[in-house]
Amino acid sequence: MKFLDKQQRDQIGFSFVMDKLGIITSYGLCESKNIRPFKTCEINKLTKELNNLENIIKSIKTNTYEYNKIGRIFCIMKDIRNSIKRCNEAESLDEVELYEIKYFSILVTELKNILDKLHLNIDEIHLNSLDEIIYLLDPQKNGISTFYVYDEYSETLKYTRKKKRQKEKEIFMAITEEEISELRKQRLDLVIEEEEEELRIRKELTLQISKKTEIINQNIKAIGRLDFLIAKANLALSYNASRPKISEKMEIEFIEAFNPEIKEILEKGKKAFTPVSLSLSRGTTIITGANMGGKSVTLKTIVLNLLLGQMGFFVFAKKSKFPILNFIHFVSDDMQSISKGLSTFGAEIIKLKEVVECAARENGFVALDEFARGTNPKEGYYLVRALSKYLNKFESISLISTHYDGVVKDNMVHYQVTGLKNVDLNALKNEINLNKTQSVEIIQEHMEYKLEKVSKENRVPKDALNIAILLGLDEEIVSIAKSFYKEEE
Repeated sequence: MKFLDKQQRDQIGFSFVMDKLGIITSYGLCESKNIRPFKTCEINKLTKELNNLENIIKSIKTNTYEYNKIGRIFCIMKDIRNSIKRCNEAESLDEVELYEIKYFSILVTELKNILDKLHLNIDEIHLNSLDEIIYLLDPQKNGISTFYVYDEYSETLKYTRKKKRQKEKEIFMAITEEEISELRKQRLDLVIEEEEEELRIRKELTLQISKKTEIINQNIKAIGRLDFLIAKANLALSYNASRPKISEKMEIEFIEAFNPEIKEILEKGKKAFTPVSLSLSRGTTIITGANMGGKSVTLKTIVLNLLLGQMGFFVFAKKSKFPILNFIHFVSDDMQSISKGLSTFGAEIIKLKEVVECAARENGFVALDEFARGTNPKEGYYLVRALSKYLNKFESISLISTHYDGVVKDNMVHYQVTGLKNVDLNALKNEINLNKTQSVEIIQEHMEYKLEKVSKENRVPKDALNIAILLGLDEEIVSIAKSFYKEEE
């Protein structure tokens, strides 16, 4: 998968975002299931999609009443696609199907009147008039949505029904069983005549509707696009998302980006999400920091927003800029291959082969979250160094998070998670001693997840040792660990 498989999309929060869309119609759901990233040759199409989304957002802000009406219409709109398919295959529609097509046509008229007033000027949501179908299915011209095979369709039908009603009166008035039995036979003959005439009429109505199925399908497509665009617009408004700038250069910039799923989880625990700000260019960028520092959250946030941007969504950031990418790869130690019998490291290597092939062939984005964490630390360090150097020669943008020192080399950008750097560790230790059952939560509250751009010489903060001390690890073990740090230095 060039743009992540389902499990990876779940990991980064894409599935969460799609569930939040609030699409109403079955047509809109179909539209959302068929979305894909725009290709590099489709920059005009992506720009148009973003323009349309921006127009809808502005329109919603000033036309709340109209959009509420659109929402109500969507809620009662049935899926008539199977009936239209049967119609095209010359299968006679039944009365329920004819009713649903009539009601659909009436709702389209209501929707068209609202859209005409909104002046959105979006070609893809233009609705064609279905007045001819309404007139066809409403021969009494009473304007109601119900349907019946009306007498007006046929003098034969009208006459047969009249005779049938007369026979029913005669049956009611009859006295002898013999007379009633004979009248019932006569009524049954009339019922058969009535059904045959109704079938003939339904066949004719089906034939007439089949001539309009192209227009109906165009409207179905337009309604799906409208529902999807409104859902995307409401999502953007709900999260204060912003329009990304599409660059023609290999550059990525996010100012105060966030991940809605992680943000919601943190807010439920009464914690704040630290927005992510960073600038990336071709080659390799390294993010360092100890565990619990939020490196994985940073990568998931960037990957999610890049993927959404490639699909024509507004992104969860104050400001953003990126090109149309040929691929997005995200490699973490939580991959589906593990369930197939591979180790974490084995699964990473299998995925990495695909990543390297893509990076060598075309321009895209690679995110590696703590690559080689599941193998020997020394070998892991060498592999991450080698991989960083190798990916740095391509036009693709690679973002690698690691807790290894010495990975960053010349012409690589280096970001570091602030972590506990600015914290008074003695004061924090005292705070933990007063409430030891909440020690991890207290550390997380003081952990600073902001990214800082630093030089290649900056070493990974020793937050792991500090966290071990704060959580009360045996002093002798801590002392031995400190001696190893000194030897290394």
